[in-house]
Amino acid sequence: MSKLKNINKNIYLFFAINLLASFAMGIFNMFVGIYLKEVGYEENIVGMILSLNVFAMAIASIPSAYLIEKIGRKKSFKLGFISIAIGSIFLVLFKNIFLIGLMAIINGFGMSVKNTAEGMYITENTKEEERVSIFSINFIVSNIGMMSASFIGGILSTHMSKYFTSQQSITYIFIISAILSLLAFIPIYFMKEPKNLESRNFKECLQGYNHVISDKKVLSFMMYYLIIGIGAGMVVPFFSVYLKYSMNISDSIVGSILSISQFGCILGGSLIPFMSNKFGKSNSVIICQLISIPFLLSIAFPQGIILIVISFFMRNGLMNMATPLTQNLSMELVDKKDRTNLSSLISLCSNISRAIGISIGGFMMEKISYNSPYYLTVILYIIGVVIFASLYKNESKLVRQKKYKEEHAFRH
Repeated sequence: MSKLKNINKNIYLFFAINLLASFAMGIFNMFVGIYLKEVGYEENIVGMILSLNVFAMAIASIPSAYLIEKIGRKKSFKLGFISIAIGSIFLVLFKNIFLIGLMAIINGFGMSVKNTAEGMYITENTKEEERVSIFSINFIVSNIGMMSASFIGGILSTHMSKYFTSQQSITYIFIISAILSLLAFIPIYFMKEPKNLESRNFKECLQGYNHVISDKKVLSFMMYYLIIGIGAGMVVPFFSVYLKYSMNISDSIVGSILSISQFGCILGGSLIPFMSNKFGKSNSVIICQLISIPFLLSIAFPQGIILIVISFFMRNGLMNMATPLTQNLSMELVDKKDRTNLSSLISLCSNISRAIGISIGGFMMEKISYNSPYYLTVILYIIGVVIFASLYKNESKLVRQKKYKEEHAFRH
């Protein structure tokens, strides 16, 4: 907390826009599946719309990276939040599946701007010694936004259902979320562009991608994001659908469970700087994600509501608390000038894989069972952690040697 006193004001402003973007994303993730089911579409259509949204985030990360450098951070953020608002409002005003898909794409483009800029923006506005803490706080802010969306959205939906149909209630909630997302224009107005910014033309931007992907370590990191993304896409976007239709519980209880699980991320995000100091960045990622796997597996088994809440809490907290460290580690792989390129590539790889996972998850839930995607996700997570561990095996060895020397010195 002492590091917060002297950080760049741009970081505080980014926390504000991240909170609003995360709230909008939380509302989208929780209600779009339920809305489509209420309209009359099956799980494979739900999966298709969710995958379109994530696929748009992925593809748009490349033009987003160019926009961020060409027109600046502030204008790019404004364009992003306008897209989020338009996509959120009109998605629930249309019944035609093609128009709903188009709005999901527009919403995804808006989200991609913030996601692409995130790692690069924090890195360029922080000092090295404060970076892990800032990435952790940003992660906490993001999850506060998601948690608030789940909790408030669930309560609003249940309360509104006394006066409106479920479909109408969700429509009003999406409109409220869109209006709130436009409040991001206030912190964006006070942001300052970096001094001596040298914007690159389109050709130079493409050359940056060529430089980044020539690094074998970067390619291995991309593979890790790819495997984890497919696994996450198969289950995470369907959490609300899984809880509501598999366990037959109300929207308010669904919202409460999801908000509690997001609180697990907040708690985990606050602990990760301490873990990083004790075990090292890469070891902390491996430990957290491996321990999360049994809790993910337990969600797939029939159990009471209390055990489901505990499983969601532990899975979300452990799997996601490593995110600040993976963001930090990824930005350390390349030079300053290539950070935007790498950030957009990570977003591209992560979101395309998530879109693929959503399509697979929706198909498996409809054709096999609601819990079948969880088993395949467990296998993919194990493969992903093994890839990450092999990537940082030398660093893990150095951390163990350092710890041994410290203990040996203490004994003497």
